[in-house]
Order: sequence, then structure tokens, then C-alpha cells
Amino acid sequence: MRYSNFAVLASSLLVKEVFAAPVQERAVYLDTDIVMVTEEVTVTEMPDGSYVTGVAQAIGTGTIDGTPVLQTESASAAPSATFTKAAPATTSSASSSLSSQAVFIQQTPATNIHTASSSAAPKPSTTSTSAVVEAPKSTSVAPVVTPTTLSTKASTTPVAATTKTSSAATVATSTTSSSSSKKRGLAYNDASLLSGFVSGSSQVSWAYNWGSTTSSIASGLEYIPMLWGLGSDNTATWSTVATEAIASGSTALLGFNEPDYSGQSNIGYADAATGWGEYMEPFAGKATLVSPAVTNGGSPMGLTWLENFIASCSSCTIDAVAIHWYNGGDAAAFKTYVADAYAAGGNKPLWITEFQASGTTDEQNSFLEEVIPFLDSSDMVAKYAYFMASDGILLSSGTTLSTLGNTFATFV
Repeated sequence: MRYSNFAVLASSLLVKEVFAAPVQERAVYLDTDIVMVTEEVTVTEMPDGSYVTGVAQAIGTGTIDGTPVLQTESASAAPSATFTKAAPATTSSASSSLSSQAVFIQQTPATNIHTASSSAAPKPSTTSTSAVVEAPKSTSVAPVVTPTTLSTKASTTPVAATTKTSSAATVATSTTSSSSSKKRGLAYNDASLLSGFVSGSSQVSWAYNWGSTTSSIASGLEYIPMLWGLGSDNTATWSTVATEAIASGSTALLGFNEPDYSGQSNIGYADAATGWGEYMEPFAGKATLVSPAVTNGGSPMGLTWLENFIASCSSCTIDAVAIHWYNGGDAAAFKTYVADAYAAGGNKPLWITEFQASGTTDEQNSFLEEVIPFLDSSDMVAKYAYFMASDGILLSSGTTLSTLGNTFATFV
């Protein structure tokens, strides 16, 4: 009776998904690393001719660095890593499988936000907390607009030189360029959680919620409305609520949220320029008009989309430029991007309405302590808001500020 043993090497791939931004976001990128695990499997031939496969043992690993990818997919759960394991082999061979790209999953909304064909919240919840989207009183916020034309053409036209600046914005932006002004703001879903940001030595002065209306917010905070997109849920009451907000003390209006990203307002730059003329331009001179907020994605997204929009909207009044940034915790890279965005926007004041570092609390805190003095002193920056006022980020529980929240609110 003959027994034979032979070793079979089987390879499998473990896909690690490393977030360059929280799942709340709108423009979220996943940095996908491929980890190859090589396993040894012993297969024994039995007297009856059958085979018994032993337990696989890892004998080596290797990592292939990935690049950020974007993909949206409606779901109710946060993304998770994918592990693909090779089936036990019965001959001397090696097999492997590969996940070509990470999948980003956005959470379905927690409120009755809708369009004619789909629903989406302005931001999904974070991985560390469950943020509840606050529904505006008189209008819905942040639906995903039916995709329009998203051009891949890069702009080669110098931009922003011919755009108009309103007299109202001249006053507003001139008061934000000094280091003594309060530039810091809050991105929030729940207005009841903001009271901790207005006490003592807090430098926070304004707030927005990706919508055009809000319930009462803490005294001392200026509410800034946003026209999230061009869906009817956003535009139907915009003129009325924006007029009311200005009458109540709002000094600025925010444009579309991440129109360059299919997971958010998803508007081609030409359509955005047309929509700007119809819905935002009527408020020129009455409030600071802040451009659509673009992601820091590569062309045709990000600054390429911004340049194309400004070129297409040369007769528009654009008083300030809004940007978002999620790209690890490199403070130097962040500062460089701010300078690049300032140039791409025609040297107009920047509103950084979303940015966040990655890493541990200590790492994020160190990032904030390095960039806050830069942001407060830079003439390029008018306003900025760290993402976001919710449990697990700027809040630890309820209205109590976390370590990050305290640093953002008070560090000078």
C-alpha cells in the first residue's frame, strides 16, 4: 500500500481598504492596498485513492500599494475589506484571485429626502458614529440629482479674471483675511449639538448643514444656507428661504455640494453655470456668493472641474471659492493644495467647507495644531470647517467637545 504526500502552494489575496476620508463624505476616496498571502497546503493520498487536504499555513506575504478609487453603491452598511481565498488544490499548482478595485458604499438616508427617481442624504454616517440627518423645516436637503453632463475635458482657459465680485462680498471677505477674525465654522446634521462650540474662548463663528434651512442653532453662530444641487427639491423654495436667511442675518450663500462627484450633487460644469445664473446670481450684492464646493479628486474632478465651471460662468458673480480636502494627514500637502486651489479659483478667498486628516486622534490633533495657525493667518482663506460636528469626531458625547473638537474650537 503506497502513501504519498505532496505540498501544494496556494495564493490568496487580501484587499485592505484604507479610508482617505470618512464615509460621511460626499467625495470619499478609498486607498486600496493588495496584500498577497502565500499558503502551503499538504495533501495526503489515502489507500483508497482519495485525498485528504491539511490546514493551510501562511508561509509569506507581500503588499502592493494601491491608488485611491471612487465608486458609489447604495447600501446601509459601511464598506468592509474583502478576502478572497483560493480553494484547496489537488495538484501541484498555485492559484490567486484579485479584486480590481475597492467598493465605496454610501449609507441610505435617515430622513425623507427624495427626488423623482432616487434618494440620498447630504452625507452618509461615519464609521465611528451614526449621525442622523436633520430634515429642514421647509425644504428637503441634499438629494442626489439625476446625473447630467460630467465633462472630462480639462480647461486650458485662464479663469476667474472676468468673474464678478459683489459689493456685499467685498466687505465680507475683507474682514476675514486677518488672523484675529473668526474663520472657523461647523458642518453639522444635528443643530442641538452645537452649544459647546460657542462658550469661552471658542473661535467658531458660523455653521452649515448642507441644506437651505435649519432648526434653531446656538446663539453666536451664523447659519449659512446651501443650494445643495439642482433637483426640484432643492430649487423649488430656494429663492424664498435664501431671502429669509439673508434677512435673518446670513451674510453668505453656498453653492452646489461636490458637483464633480457622482455620489453627491453630480452636475456638469456647464449645467452648473446655467443653474448658478438662475438661482444664485439674483443674490449678487446681497450676500457673499460661494462657488460650488469641489472635491480634491483628480481630473476631470476637483480643481479641473472648478476651472471649467469658472470659465463657463465668466459673467457670474463668484465672491469666494469652496473646496474640500481628504488626503491623509500630511499638513504640508494640505497647505500646497490650498495654494493650488487659490490659484485655480482666480485668487478668490477660499471657503474650505470640509477637510479632515486621517489617523489616530493624536495624529489628527497634531495635524490641526499645525494647520490652524496657517489657516487663520493666510489671506487665501476666508472660512474653514473641519469635518464634522458629530459624536466620535468633534464631539465625544452629546454636546461635549472631544479632544479634536476642543482643539478646533480654541487652539490659537
